[in-house]
Amino acid sequence: MGGKQSSIVDVVSARASCEALAYVFLADGTSASELRWTFADVADNSRRFAALLRDNGVDGGDRVLLAVNPSLEYIAALYGIMQLGAVPVPCFPPLRPKELDRFEAITLDCRPRAIVIDAMYDGQMAALKNRPAFARLDLVTVYTDGAPSTQAAEANSDPPGRDALALIQYTSGSTGSPKGVCLTHDNVVSNCEALGRSMGHDPDRVGLSWLPPYHDMGLMGTIILSMYHGWPLVLMSPMHFVQQPLRWLQAIDDYGVSITVGPNFSLALCAEALCDEAVGELDLSTVRQWYCGAEPISADTLALFQRATEPFGFDMRALIPCYGMAEATLFVSGKRAGARYRTDHTPDQSGRTVVSCGDVDAAHTVRIVDPQTLTRLDDGVVGEIWVAGRSVAAGYYNKPELTRETFRARLVGDDDDYLRTGDLGFLRSGELYVTGRLKDLIIVNGRNIYPHDVEAAVVAADRSLRTAVAFSLDEDDIERLCVVAEVGDHDVTAGALSAVRESIRVTVTSEFGVAPDILLCPRRAIPTTTSGKVRRQEARRMLVADELPLIEAKQECTA
Repeated sequence: MGGKQSSIVDVVSARASCEALAYVFLADGTSASELRWTFADVADNSRRFAALLRDNGVDGGDRVLLAVNPSLEYIAALYGIMQLGAVPVPCFPPLRPKELDRFEAITLDCRPRAIVIDAMYDGQMAALKNRPAFARLDLVTVYTDGAPSTQAAEANSDPPGRDALALIQYTSGSTGSPKGVCLTHDNVVSNCEALGRSMGHDPDRVGLSWLPPYHDMGLMGTIILSMYHGWPLVLMSPMHFVQQPLRWLQAIDDYGVSITVGPNFSLALCAEALCDEAVGELDLSTVRQWYCGAEPISADTLALFQRATEPFGFDMRALIPCYGMAEATLFVSGKRAGARYRTDHTPDQSGRTVVSCGDVDAAHTVRIVDPQTLTRLDDGVVGEIWVAGRSVAAGYYNKPELTRETFRARLVGDDDDYLRTGDLGFLRSGELYVTGRLKDLIIVNGRNIYPHDVEAAVVAADRSLRTAVAFSLDEDDIERLCVVAEVGDHDVTAGALSAVRESIRVTVTSEFGVAPDILLCPRRAIPTTTSGKVRRQEARRMLVADELPLIEAKQECTA
């Protein structure tokens, strides 16, 4: 059915009479709290939300900030906004005070007609309305508990065109200020088709996701994807996963899940939990596709994950390292089904091991480009990854110059437009290997050092360390490697701090041939995105501005 539809709105409408299971939400992260909706339920409840929004003055073309907690209501609101012809703007709810600034920045940038949010955030909304810039916005706040109990007639009789704006997906902000990626309905359909080619046909497919529904992988790669292709999806809150990672694995067993997805860190958490906790009977043999993306993929993490999950029936041939980004809607490349993932070594002096992100989707093109000369590089040479194809977004919301720079890049002597991803990588034997971010690359004494490799080494250096960030600082025109690591409250004695610093120094120096400047800070001091990625450039800025709380005074690191 999905391939004949021009938008996800068409798909929801076409499935409106289908009583097959669509979504299951685990309210407390376990099957004991499950809530179920059929495809017909989804259509009914999305019309209910469309009626609520229409009653609050929302019309076609309006932007609607969607800041609802993970739930079935989130899904109903998402599709309800689309059915009105309005444009949803998914956003992480401002649960903590420090998140109010980002929430306000996104709101001021997209200037929505309405904000749809849970009533539990009424205090945060009141605080925002006391801010002058926010108060000047002409918007209404619509709480989810205000939706009528019965659905109304069809909200919008005119289906959106393929080139119409479907939603605005704000980037996570790991490399700078969040930017709104404008996705058309054709972009969304193209991504569903590309992932369909990667997944292959499976009439008995059952999906599972704990990912935040506000970001590309959790929204495009699970919620919208399952609706488009018509298979059931089990959902839980990311909070419940992080609290107890084994809930993810238990849900796989409980529901016979065949496809799931998670970033590298989540595989590490599961492996640690399986090794550290007493685990009873657990069956992971039903999983035929386990996608891993959204952040650099570590060969060491995959090896650890294999050792931890094999006793429970997981077949590593099901693991699919993949690559994508919000600016390409989501999916760009992924490992072929049925084979083990591949690793190779970077073609530079470090020769470090990198995991292949598989073949580029057949309907898309990837070029590896010299970012300075804008010329195409040969296979096996590291350069910037450029992407072209239907899934590439229309641009950034209300940022025409940045859109031209990022989405309208051209190779020397070529008239085709490409998306400049800002990621570094190389192609070899038709497969894409991602090595890091162009902006984050650290060059010390002529050596290319990727910060995520350093961060992984730092965390592995001492069991007390959970989070670290690495970046460069210039001193007298000499670039130096700086490492900031978080330590717990019980590790702040002079002896403990000295031991941690020495472990980091020995590990990083031996692995990278560079002596780092080391700073220690309390837990949760390193800035991260809402999806948990460290914000390296922001951490560097905070350090230089003396805004980063340190357990020890700055000693060697200088700007």
